[in-house]
Amino acid sequence: MEYFTLNNGNRIPAIGSGTNSFGKEGGFAGIYTGTTKEMNSCIEAGYRLFDTAESYGNEEVIGTAVRDSGISRSEFFIETKMKIKSREGTDPVLGRKETEDAIARSLDKLKTDYIDVYMMHHPVNTPEELREIWAVFEEQYDRGVLRNIGVCNFTPKDLDELLSFCRVKPVIDQIRINPETPSSETVDYCRRNGIVPMAWGPLNFSRGRDELAQIAGRYGVSWSKLLLNYNWRNGVISIPKSHDPAHQKDNIDVFGFSISDEDMDAIRGLCI
Repeated sequence: MEYFTLNNGNRIPAIGSGTNSFGKEGGFAGIYTGTTKEMNSCIEAGYRLFDTAESYGNEEVIGTAVRDSGISRSEFFIETKMKIKSREGTDPVLGRKETEDAIARSLDKLKTDYIDVYMMHHPVNTPEELREIWAVFEEQYDRGVLRNIGVCNFTPKDLDELLSFCRVKPVIDQIRINPETPSSETVDYCRRNGIVPMAWGPLNFSRGRDELAQIAGRYGVSWSKLLLNYNWRNGVISIPKSHDPAHQKDNIDVFGFSISDEDMDAIRGLCI
């Protein structure tokens, strides 16, 4: 496994697994079953970074699989996200108590006494909410309960607001990154400010796959493996998700070849 170093000196695997439909039947919005079979095959394939969220409703599945794996908790990098209200402002205001309660719930469901990365799942409506939530994040970071703190789906404008007052910078901004949604402006902003971009949905697109497959053929790999290698070389963490053990193995085994500068440019050109 390759790693990235975060702005606080901690390291994180360059490839992890998304989990938003794990432990369910029928996809993300499907029926919760509590099965750990997808997690078990991921762990067997070598994954140690797992991304979940309170809104996924399956933190227990991740916690159970990690606990029952027989592998030390310290070998895993578990990240989850605080559920944030909609931008319409129709939900109750979020503050200190709501944030503390959300962290406590995730710790309990994940069966752990610390979380490797805790994130805000979305931006909030007001600067006041952001300040209150982030203050609790920083306090729990100081205590070691949250080993790293970050954000999800933040734009440069959202990050500007956070960086204007935070004492502890976010280590990660998890955003949708793939050739159809490259999020280039946000990725560039993160690089300039020492925040590692993390790609959710890196393989969830259709346009450009044929072109990627042609380039991948020169390296004897799949288009998905090519793209995950490309992300790694661009300083982007990827969290692809698959329920298929064969695809899980393929998606983590992406570091054994080097893409030429010419092909890196060609792949970049496919991003719209």
